[in-house]
Amino acid sequence: MQTVLSDVDRGKAIYRAVQDFAAAAHKLATMQELSDAVADISAWLGFDRFAIVNHVDFGKIVPGIRLTNYPVEFIGRLRELGLTRDPVLRASERAGIGFSWDQIPSLIPLRDGDHAYMREAARHGLVNGFTVPNNVPGEILGSCHFAVGSSDALPRQHFAAAQSVGAFGFEAARRLAGEIAAPGPAPDPAPLSQRQRDCLVQVARGKSDGVIAEILGLRPRTVNEYVEAAKRRYVVATRQQLVVRALFCSEISFSEVLH
Repeated sequence: MQTVLSDVDRGKAIYRAVQDFAAAAHKLATMQELSDAVADISAWLGFDRFAIVNHVDFGKIVPGIRLTNYPVEFIGRLRELGLTRDPVLRASERAGIGFSWDQIPSLIPLRDGDHAYMREAARHGLVNGFTVPNNVPGEILGSCHFAVGSSDALPRQHFAAAQSVGAFGFEAARRLAGEIAAPGPAPDPAPLSQRQRDCLVQVARGKSDGVIAEILGLRPRTVNEYVEAAKRRYVVATRQQLVVRALFCSEISFSEVLH
């Protein structure tokens, strides 16, 4: 009975710690304060290292986020080896919830460079970990990572708590990055009209103006006018850029394109 009570008390303590972190993260004034807070609760949950990062700088919509206490030598070694594409980041772009690094092969195919990357990470004390995707429609993809130096040390019982810490921590980083920015995040373009959107979906499917005209009951010239108007709204020069931007801003969805 005593063991059960201890487990319950431990669970309550973890819940309170996450609640306290969430409340504090909302009020922190600097990235350094946030970094210190994430480092503290990560260690309390049983993790050795953490990182909160943006994946790419697409259109410079928001300032880059990069908070980490990963070994500096690890970052330098990756550059020396030319291992710039992190398989953990790639996997997080295919996941909707947190995952342990030993689950990565079930999320993405691993190439030789990916295996080399993970071996190098392990040599620097990043043997296994838990990653929380933070993918906000219309913004740069992001994620929060918690790492340990031994697979046996991975605190799987604390994954739910780490999921919450990762979400609150990344949101706090977004807030701080937005406040630091000058002049601030670029506004989203105005929504497309229904006809512009209909034409864009067909463009994304690889249809020509003539075929789109037949599908939608329009003239090819009218289709072109709708597409050109959409390009002006998104301030892009090509149809390929228009499709990418519209997907990035969730104006159209991958499911529509692949239908």
